[in-house]
Amino acid sequence: MSLSPSAPAGAFPTRVPEPVDPATVRRVLLIRPRFLGDICLTLPALEAVRAACPGARIGYLVERESAPLLAGDPRVDELFAVPRHVSIAGTFGLATRLRRFAPDLVLDFFCNPRTAQWTLLSGARARVGYPDKGWRSALYTHHARPRTLSAIDFHLESVRVLGWPAPVSVPRLHVGDPERSAADAALVALGVPARARLVGMHAGARWPTRRWPLERFVELARRVTAAHDDVVVLFTGGPGEESETTRAASLVTGAHAVTGWPVGRFVALQSRCAAFVCGDTGPLHTAVAAGAPTLGLISRNRPAMFFPYPESAGHAAYYARAECSPCHRDVCDDLRCLTRLDVDGAYRLLSAMLVRGAGRAGAPRGHGDGTPAAG
Repeated sequence: MSLSPSAPAGAFPTRVPEPVDPATVRRVLLIRPRFLGDICLTLPALEAVRAACPGARIGYLVERESAPLLAGDPRVDELFAVPRHVSIAGTFGLATRLRRFAPDLVLDFFCNPRTAQWTLLSGARARVGYPDKGWRSALYTHHARPRTLSAIDFHLESVRVLGWPAPVSVPRLHVGDPERSAADAALVALGVPARARLVGMHAGARWPTRRWPLERFVELARRVTAAHDDVVVLFTGGPGEESETTRAASLVTGAHAVTGWPVGRFVALQSRCAAFVCGDTGPLHTAVAAGAPTLGLISRNRPAMFFPYPESAGHAAYYARAECSPCHRDVCDDLRCLTRLDVDGAYRLLSAMLVRGAGRAGAPRGHGDGTPAAG
């Protein structure tokens, strides 16, 4: 369904935002269709909305592939899961569901043509989006104007434009007991010792500019297991990464490959980890949001933007500050931003994380909340 042809940026006048009284808001809809990491970065905004409107019903609209990330989350009262490509009939069906939900307020964190239309079709009287998006911007009553590098703070500005407080916080995912139990059972089936400290390593990434070489992950795993005899490394991989993940695990004594797990179980596994190592891709953010101390191997992007997580929470960013970064290239012939991230530097950061977190419950049979397992 199309509303109108695209207009040049700035073609519509921007509106002076008026505060919204949270006491008048009964239902709120948040929209961020994809991806896993991007949805995690909106979670502090979800927390801020919940704090401002504790009695309101909150809905979240995501694509089906990402919906399991929020399934069972007590902060979300209704989950709207849509296919990646929505037909005209599907759009009308979604509009009917949104009208039935009857949000008073919509926060569109994506602002592409589809989500702008969904925002309007919801019938909400207050609609938050961004300026300078051509005809799309005309569909919003409030325009967020972030002036920050942090992707977390960027989303929080959509709450602040309403006149509501929105403190910066670390994203947190809800990890239910069924998912934890399923992860624990799967680890038993793999033969992982019950009292081992788990270190997850996710070598895959959609784009070459975010993919640290597999052999460096293997060398890092060998060093950390040699230095910490209670550590078991779990190499994790997404769809299409099964063979490389299995190969990496076969090259490290005592390591295991984890592939093909559902999203909820995978996040539960991350919540069990004493540390998680990952490039600039979705599992990096789910690890943080699951509560695992996370080492981010940051290449083309500045950590201040897409790894805005404090060291005080146990996280560390490894960033080379290459002359050509930051950039927006997915494919590049010059990968100095990655090659300058050597194993020595990654090992120093990871080892320090493990030493600091030696008392943390990283064992699969721990409670995942910082308390040791019984027995």
